[in-house]
Amino acid sequence: MGGTEEINAVGQTMMTVGESRTVGYQEAGFAGWIVLFLRGMFCNWMVSMGVVGAAISTTVSGKIMAMWMPIIVFFYLGFEHSVVNMFLFPIGLMMGADFTLYQYIMWNEIPTVLGNLVGGLTLVGLVLYTTHVRTQAKKYFLNHSLIGEKGALALYSKEICHG
Repeated sequence: MGGTEEINAVGQTMMTVGESRTVGYQEAGFAGWIVLFLRGMFCNWMVSMGVVGAAISTTVSGKIMAMWMPIIVFFYLGFEHSVVNMFLFPIGLMMGADFTLYQYIMWNEIPTVLGNLVGGLTLVGLVLYTTHVRTQAKKYFLNHSLIGEKGALALYSKEICHG
């Protein structure tokens, strides 16, 4: 398409993937959107678990394993990640794949982004929030300065006992 070299096997594969993951879902209609949404949701669940696992691991080898294992799962299972698609599909279009920018955005990127958001926010973010929201000791403030629980109890008992 703009170059003098023939498109090699890798380029042909990128074009084929782009075509099948846009036109194929368009042919499925609303069911295609649902499949893409679910693939995007489960993909970002895996990606977010990799980020959290790497963040909480204390060794370098643990960080590498915690980060790469969920990513390998998402690639192996064929889940959809919007950032990966933002590279793959435009490259396919530039090489002359048989789908349009509208088809890519409407029949891949939008449902994938929505699924990625739901997956990351609910399957990881919301779970972490609900399980760790009250793990810190309660904070008490007195005259704009932070005092601990023991200090607050001491002040409270002093006021009650000595009025």
